[in-house]
Amino acid sequence: MTPETPELALTLDQYKAVMQEIWKNHRWGHSGFDHSKYIKYIRPHWDMRDGMCFSIQFDPGKKVFNSGYGETQPMYDRIMNWLNEPLEES
Repeated sequence: MTPETPELALTLDQYKAVMQEIWKNHRWGHSGFDHSKYIKYIRPHWDMRDGMCFSIQFDPGKKVFNSGYGETQPMYDRIMNWLNEPLEES
């Protein structure tokens, strides 16, 4: 058994859906909505044994999502919720 939980990890199709949401509403240099995260870099970590993304980082801001120990909600749901929540006040 691997440290990540496969049902919590990101599938390729889910990754593509996240990328579409970012391209549409959150990409760097795009004047989006009030909740735009202005993401410039995405750093996914893929496990080639099962083809699942077990960790992903969004920059700037170094927001990280993992599918490992202690997680109970799928990464896809957590990422999409984060993308669509209001920006944090600085």
